[in-house]
Amino acid sequence: MTRPHIEFVQSQVIPFELGLPGGARPDIFCRTLSRDDETGAASTVLRYPAGWHESQHFALEVDEEIFVLDGSLTINDHIYGKHFYGHLPQGYGRKNMSSFSGAVVLTFFSGLPVAHVIQNPEWDRRRVVERLDTRAMLGTTGQRKHMKSGDWDPSGTVHKTLYVDPVTGERTWLIGMMPYWWSNKAEVHPVAEEEFAILGDICFPLGVMRDGGYFWRPPGIQHGPFATWGGALHLCRCKGGPFATEWVATDGPDWTPPYTPILPEPYATWTKMAAVTNHEPNY
Repeated sequence: MTRPHIEFVQSQVIPFELGLPGGARPDIFCRTLSRDDETGAASTVLRYPAGWHESQHFALEVDEEIFVLDGSLTINDHIYGKHFYGHLPQGYGRKNMSSFSGAVVLTFFSGLPVAHVIQNPEWDRRRVVERLDTRAMLGTTGQRKHMKSGDWDPSGTVHKTLYVDPVTGERTWLIGMMPYWWSNKAEVHPVAEEEFAILGDICFPLGVMRDGGYFWRPPGIQHGPFATWGGALHLCRCKGGPFATEWVATDGPDWTPPYTPILPEPYATWTKMAAVTNHEPNY
């Protein structure tokens, strides 16, 4: 994986561009959160205009993973509403796609999203999560032994596993943190970790990440400790193998950290031009 370290950017500063790389869906808008220049794998926010539709039978050459942030998206007559999730593997056939009212969808591609019109597509049935209402899922509040999180105390958090790849062990999950939750430990992971802030705030040593905040962190980088004033809901992914955590003791979190991000170009320029990051609520 050759993605740069991005920690963190408020995704609202990243401009939308028309169409996807590779030529698929030329009439939607794409905000690229991060991208692997070698494979074309990308993390994006896609905006579908109201009335958008694709009626041809087609399949992508790569995996597509989706989480609806707003609106609704229909795939193969399945309606994905707000906070619905899906993992559609390479070759997964789509007989139709549409968005009646429009949608904003957090979308991850495992490579360049090239589409092919195909009548009899084939895909690995083990790797499909066709439609999941994350609101209706039961959350885990105990130890994260399945994620090799050791003796971490998860009190004040809830965890929902959305997908575990049966081949690589890579996973996608939601984590919710209650108001005033904090940790006095920093973390190190052997795999890349990325995270998108759906709601709330979380205090990193690099600043306060709010709704729409995003990071891609390569393996082996120490990060934390963390704290949240009002609580938070984040979507997380690990790439490069199964997730695990090494803990590092600290003196505790900074509840008012200045925004000092690690950003490659052009993310650094977009952030400076926008000048809207890390703002406290305007009471």
